[in-house]
Amino acid sequence: MSKKSKLVIIYCALCSVLFMAGFAVLSYNKLLPGVWQTVLFVAAYCLIMLFGAWLIIRAGSTSQNNDAPPKSSRSVTHMLAAMKMPVALTDGGGKIVWSNEAFSTIMEGRIKKDSDFRQLTGLSLKELLAADPETGAEIKIDSRTFRVFGFPQSNSAGRTVTTLWVETTAETQLRERLENERLIVGYVVIDMADNFLSNMQDQYAEASAAVTKLLKSWAESVNGHIREYGAGKYLMMFFADQLPAMRRASFPILSEAKKITFGDDAIPMTLSIGIADCGGTVTEKCQLASSAMSFALQRGGDQVVIKNDRGTKDEFFGGLSKHDPQLTGLNARRLVLQATPLIKKAGSVFIMGHKNADFDCLASCMGIAKICLSLGKKTTLIVKNNKNIAKPYAKMLEMPDYRDIFYDFDRDDLDAVEHDSLLFIIDVNNPYIFEYPEITKHVSQIIVIDHHRMSSSSFPFETKITYVEPSASSASEIVSQMIAQFFPSGVLTPDEANLLLAGIQLDTNNFTRDCGAGTYAAAQFLRREGADASVASSFFTLDKKSFMLELKIESTMRVYRDGCVICIGDDSSPSSDPATAARVADTMLKLDGVAASFAIVRINTDVSSEPVYTISARSDGSVNVQVILERLGGGGHHSNAGTQLTAGKVVQMYEGPLPRVTSELAVGLLEQAIDASFAKDAANDQE
Repeated sequence: MSKKSKLVIIYCALCSVLFMAGFAVLSYNKLLPGVWQTVLFVAAYCLIMLFGAWLIIRAGSTSQNNDAPPKSSRSVTHMLAAMKMPVALTDGGGKIVWSNEAFSTIMEGRIKKDSDFRQLTGLSLKELLAADPETGAEIKIDSRTFRVFGFPQSNSAGRTVTTLWVETTAETQLRERLENERLIVGYVVIDMADNFLSNMQDQYAEASAAVTKLLKSWAESVNGHIREYGAGKYLMMFFADQLPAMRRASFPILSEAKKITFGDDAIPMTLSIGIADCGGTVTEKCQLASSAMSFALQRGGDQVVIKNDRGTKDEFFGGLSKHDPQLTGLNARRLVLQATPLIKKAGSVFIMGHKNADFDCLASCMGIAKICLSLGKKTTLIVKNNKNIAKPYAKMLEMPDYRDIFYDFDRDDLDAVEHDSLLFIIDVNNPYIFEYPEITKHVSQIIVIDHHRMSSSSFPFETKITYVEPSASSASEIVSQMIAQFFPSGVLTPDEANLLLAGIQLDTNNFTRDCGAGTYAAAQFLRREGADASVASSFFTLDKKSFMLELKIESTMRVYRDGCVICIGDDSSPSSDPATAARVADTMLKLDGVAASFAIVRINTDVSSEPVYTISARSDGSVNVQVILERLGGGGHHSNAGTQLTAGKVVQMYEGPLPRVTSELAVGLLEQAIDASFAKDAANDQE
């Protein structure tokens, strides 16, 4: 029992004795009436008792405040001071008010009067207290690492924080060593090696040997090892501590390889490299590196793709040089051999293109339908009609084989799709712009055929075949070569051949860009099948209204920077033709001094609805417009790319409140993408 409690009890006992005696005297002499005598006695007794207790408590409190801290507090302070673990106390504002000798030692004389915790450690008290209470916050002092824990207290003197410092230097160094010595696996291939060996073996051999020597020198420079396991194919291994320097330098091995040339035309050697920056077994690392290399090839080669297992985006380096389509032979025969058994096994076939389909999309879908129908399969085309394809769409409705082949979005039900159905996805590899993405959940097998560089290495579904050939001019070129491998001569009707030729004409701007040997071979095949260039060109005629709208958009042309020009359509005059922006960009590229042209046009005609803007880009080859529009969720080729801007896409680009989607916003985002691309090129040049 405390001293204060004893005093209160003694006081109460004495008061009780005195009042009992007084009450007896009053009662005996009958000085007051009985009732008043009792009331007065009780009231006086209670007041005196309470007053006395208050005096005793107050006296004890005053005595406590004037005394030194209790022995228990002094004991804790002595214990903290004697601890080898660094300890520091701060006030509520972060000023260090006390610390032990161990803390002073790690600070090496940095502690001054009223030293600030944040200035000493680089971490504020707020950040420290917000850290996980089980792991604390990591703070590095010189070469030593600590886990710091903060414990706030409040008392009459105010708020204080006790910080305990647990040294983790040894553990941190071990963790860093293990990370630095983590095995990195990479696959390297010489682009087009098989093609060169088949057609230019003697000239290619010397250049290939030079590349092998270059790669071995590169591996030695990073303390790694490389081994050739096939013609133009290499497996490389090195430690993770070399990867940051490679990233900073943007893999100069790519440009070094291109200095090696062969043949009369001095064809440069280019490399595709896939790297796995991940944990796991060697087998898992090799699988991820192989996936990264395949993705580099699908994007056109001459680049490095780094994949990781941390859930972050793939990294891309290189890929800035224009891919020469004349060097690539399409492996259409192998594609046909792989796809045919899947078609035969399927219960039915669906063929889907991209939103706002163009000539190339419609024609290539029709070509795949031709193959499937010949195998006796029920076939459905998932392509919506629009102004851009109104003429060829109407022509297909006149053909007996295609009259009833189109999916009716108002009547047909996805629930009726058999699970054993096969889905072809044609002329698109970005799920965001699939014509009807929901159908991917209702089929058992999917084949993707496209000519645009892939912007993502994976789909939200599994594919049986992914054939992406960026060197092809168009999807119609790929499908035409498939038909040539699948059918004997004379199987196409002139109308079918004309539609496929129109698809090639669209994406090559009437054979003026991105044309290679495969392009002309496909066109020649279509001519033999009855295609007429003048008939195919007739699909592209414009009405007066569209012509005047394009002139109006072209009149807004302004030079932004470095030969890049931008044209902007008026929000109040949207176009119903998705190809308007593409035609404007094509026209602007013909102007003297223009290296790249960009056209922004609103394509949904209902001005009251959420706006949708299409951006088309064209280049003379000196600017990689595909890389620029990839930043806006688009893609395409080095000299021909496009994207669509909607509220959904803008949400992904903004962390704050969603701004209203307007043409001005679209222009701003485009300019940022152009600037970022040029800045990256400049940094690569300096390095």
